[in-house]
Amino acid sequence: MIDSYVLHTLPWRETSLVVELLTACDGRVAVLAKGARRPRSVYRGLLQPFHRLNIRYGIRGDLKSLISAEWDGSGNSMIVGKRLLSGFYINELLMKLLQKNEACPKLFIEYEKTLIALSNVVIPLDVILRRFEIYMLMHMGVLPDFKSASKLMDNNKIYYITFKDGIKILDKEHNYITVKDKLINLHKYDEAALSEQFVSLSTVRAIASYDSSINDFVSFLSVPKIAQETKKLLRLLISYQLGDFNLRSRKLIMDLTKFSKSRQKRDTND
Repeated sequence: MIDSYVLHTLPWRETSLVVELLTACDGRVAVLAKGARRPRSVYRGLLQPFHRLNIRYGIRGDLKSLISAEWDGSGNSMIVGKRLLSGFYINELLMKLLQKNEACPKLFIEYEKTLIALSNVVIPLDVILRRFEIYMLMHMGVLPDFKSASKLMDNNKIYYITFKDGIKILDKEHNYITVKDKLINLHKYDEAALSEQFVSLSTVRAIASYDSSINDFVSFLSVPKIAQETKKLLRLLISYQLGDFNLRSRKLIMDLTKFSKSRQKRDTND
């Protein structure tokens, strides 16, 4: 039996489902659950996102046949509200960025920890999301070396991020130059730069602390400026990897946030 989590399901023909799974041994796997949508199917109600299952499936083909699936209650936690939407965002990241049939045991463990954290209101939501985004980029091998940079950076210099070479430094070292001056100088030396993402030493140290004490990471992100810059930086790096793909879960979260703010404003005015 293989430990797995359900990421997503898609109807297949009249009675079946295509189920996207994150497994402990084979990474992301797509399986065909024949007859899963029938009223009396043993899979009915079982193949749901975030459910931890013990499964068996065939080894042939890109779309494998599901042989059996059993509920594993030890790893299932209830996720509700805004945290549920964040869970769908994480699942969509895995589906868009993770290659099929690529072993990722460490990422599987981090995903499991993330679901547990989402079901528990102790750790702030933004901290949970930033840590998983970091682990995702690290697994893909595209996370800049923030740990080394945090030891070498100087507060008196200006740094920026590139998709290819990670953290780089501008020639100018003056704190008083404007953002426009920074951009002119930046494009002069590096056309592949993230021109809107200059990065501070505090943010680099924050990201570098992702795998140390959770209290350290929480402490860094409790500063609004660092939290905002960290979010923006990680989202830019992820967007570059996504290319033309748009995340439906992110748009849904943004739309619901706007709706909630608009409703609160109306209630206040009333």
